[in-house]
Amino acid sequence: MTTKTKLYLDCDNTLTNSTRAFCETYNIIYRYHKNFVPAQWELVQKWNFEDQCGCLNDSADVLEIFEDPILFQFLKLINTNTYEVIRELNEKYQIIIASIGTPKNLSLKSLYLKETLPFIKDYILLYNDGCKMNKEIIQMNYSDSIFIDDVTTNLDSSNAINKFIFGHLYPWSETNNYHRLWDWTDIANELL
Repeated sequence: MTTKTKLYLDCDNTLTNSTRAFCETYNIIYRYHKNFVPAQWELVQKWNFEDQCGCLNDSADVLEIFEDPILFQFLKLINTNTYEVIRELNEKYQIIIASIGTPKNLSLKSLYLKETLPFIKDYILLYNDGCKMNKEIIQMNYSDSIFIDDVTTNLDSSNAINKFIFGHLYPWSETNNYHRLWDWTDIANELL
């Protein structure tokens, strides 16, 4: 039996549209707050959502939304063809989902992933204090490993051999160091 190439995939804003789910959850929770203005996920440019979610006071409020079960009711795969592409990739690669969060967020995320992508069996779920964006602890240095993430610092800290930045251009994903895959059609074209 031949060993499949390991394909490490980030979850938030790579597999799933976490920014959209976050803003929709914020709009439900904070809708009766004084000075509430509905968040528009398409306009988010700040990692802590402060540019769209004005009622949040600090990072504890951000983490609270990421830990809220309502967020996972709104959470959807990021592109309309994500599921189909992942099914095809699963035939060719050993897919490993690598994600960072708090224990409560990771617990809810793992249940969501099990339900949404039941054919994926391998996960690396990291609790980094303060959700520091750094995946250096994951050993990806296999000769043909591939890592796709939407956060430049995660790619920078990784020892994966082949790295791709995913999605739209945001302050946390600006780079000239990695080839950008804009959506799951690009991933299919690159890896299938």
